[in-house]
Amino acid sequence: MGLTLLALGIAGYLVTSQTDLIGGRTHNIYPLGSIGLVVLGALIAVGGVMMSQAGAKSASQLKCDKCGMTFGSKAALDQHSKDKHGMKAA
Repeated sequence: MGLTLLALGIAGYLVTSQTDLIGGRTHNIYPLGSIGLVVLGALIAVGGVMMSQAGAKSASQLKCDKCGMTFGSKAALDQHSKDKHGMKAA
């Protein structure tokens, strides 16, 4: 989605900055809005890459057998099992 917004923003900027292509003078807000769209698309794309890298680390987390919640440590899983499911840690 980020790359799509990035491409649309670039295309929009190129079209609106060339006023002869769209039949006359344009306001400054159109090219500036396209630049904003480029920035938004770039931020979404970078955020997506960063989130996928963070998701790769989740494989080392521990999962509750009863409800499927994930935890970063054995102590947190044990406390969850005791509080939510009323069972002692194995």
